[in-house]
Amino acid sequence: MVADTKDYCLAEVFEAECGDREVIMIQKARYGRMRIGRCVRTDFGFVGCYADVIDIVAMRCSGRRQCSLRVPDPLFERTTGCNAEFKSYFEVAYTCVPGRPTVISNAICNYCCAYIIS
Repeated sequence: MVADTKDYCLAEVFEAECGDREVIMIQKARYGRMRIGRCVRTDFGFVGCYADVIDIVAMRCSGRRQCSLRVPDPLFERTTGCNAEFKSYFEVAYTCVPGRPTVISNAICNYCCAYIIS
């Protein structure tokens, strides 16, 4: 199932939550000035730029039952391909899939989450 993409403007919080026996699966995550809309009202010649931040968001949210991210996130700010003088926003799509959260700890990642699909 493909989830709806939602926008989160500056100073907003993305919150994802799934039901019991479900975990979050991030399908799409971008940060920038993708298009004119609720978060970007004026072009100024800098629309259509963005960074794919799915790895950052998946690391923090996928495989968990709930998560939240405040916009702007410091890691997003380092990745954006847009002019830093103009505000960017976060665009994300996720779905809940059957599974249960499990924590994995290893030398590469001190705290990673994975999920076991039922």
